[in-house]
Amino acid sequence: MPKGHRRLLVLGLILLDILAVAIAMTAAYRAVSAVGRAPEPFGYPWPLAIVIPVAIGLLALNRLYVLDELLEGPAEYGRIAYGCTLMAFGLSVLGFWVRVEQGVPSRKLIVLVWLFSCLAVGGGRFLARRIVRALRRRGYLVSRALIVGLGSPGISLARHFGEIKHAGIQVVGFVDDFLPPGTPVTDGLKVLGPPSALPRILQQTGATEVIVVPTAMAWESFQDLIRTATDLNGHSIRLVPGLRDILATNVKVHQLGFTPLLTIERVRITGLDAILKRILDYGTAILLLPLALPLLLVMSLALAMAGIDGAARVDVVETSASTPAEELIVLEELGLDRKATGPAINPSGGPLCGNPLLVTGLVRLGEAFRQLSGRAGAHAVPGARRAIVHAAQGHCLQQNVFFVLGSERRWT
Repeated sequence: MPKGHRRLLVLGLILLDILAVAIAMTAAYRAVSAVGRAPEPFGYPWPLAIVIPVAIGLLALNRLYVLDELLEGPAEYGRIAYGCTLMAFGLSVLGFWVRVEQGVPSRKLIVLVWLFSCLAVGGGRFLARRIVRALRRRGYLVSRALIVGLGSPGISLARHFGEIKHAGIQVVGFVDDFLPPGTPVTDGLKVLGPPSALPRILQQTGATEVIVVPTAMAWESFQDLIRTATDLNGHSIRLVPGLRDILATNVKVHQLGFTPLLTIERVRITGLDAILKRILDYGTAILLLPLALPLLLVMSLALAMAGIDGAARVDVVETSASTPAEELIVLEELGLDRKATGPAINPSGGPLCGNPLLVTGLVRLGEAFRQLSGRAGAHAVPGARRAIVHAAQGHCLQQNVFFVLGSERRWT
């Protein structure tokens, strides 16, 4: 559906949840005060009102405002129960913060807040489902979809979505490798073009959902589609699942029109997990930065002693990086790029081809000598006069040595 409709629907769900939580807390407070011999000691309404934004935040963390995962299936209600449980726990924590002036919430209040919140929020979502389905039958809140790949699965999906109007999916056409554009398929739907023209077809039709049938596509077209999935901003790409797809790690199962489909995740880590990962990455980088300073110092000192102003001025570079990641780190510190014009990097193959224990650095030194002396054979670098040799020890490149070699005593 259009982004504006999605935002309005999410806003409506948030307002509905706020109302449901407020009703639940009011009912719980009055029930405890009416049944108990004395009024509930925990103040009302402002201490309980503080819980409302916290509750909405907890519901959001449980992905209760991600439309792809809502309004279908029972999983939504399980998340509501979990979010309300966290909210009740937060209420008990809040009681310790304000216990001096307002008193501590009783156990009855906490239990009733949890119970009434589950019933109120769950009932609100049940009502929201009925309203959304009624609107979809009248043509509102509908997402336009393209089916990529024909065959019986694609045709069956198109007929399924056509029969169940309240699913909110309007199939506007097919994209296929084998049939020419304009070929009629079913229920007035036609082939609109090949998968290579998918961006243009999406723009022309206004579709926001792309449903892919991998078994009905050419393998090359399917691979190209997966590689370019991140470029289709604002569009959801969903796969009709097979056994191999279910075992993949970058897809998630969603129900679309009561049909389980796999949605390609643009980023494998999202939401709160992505925030925590960034904190861990940057924190680790800051802590490990002092370890990289000796590497930079040794490299700069070696180049200065050799009288050259950069690694790009040499002809051969031999590194002792035993993994591709280590090689990228060393080359980045040297200011080199394999794709750019510059010195030959590990023309012998480097440690990735052979990494003899404890003598890798010496082997790199010998390979550089062979290049400068013209004895490198088939992998010789023509006219090599200068070379940089790197040796390292430690899984994190803790110890590093750089040699700058030349075929002449003094360089000019």
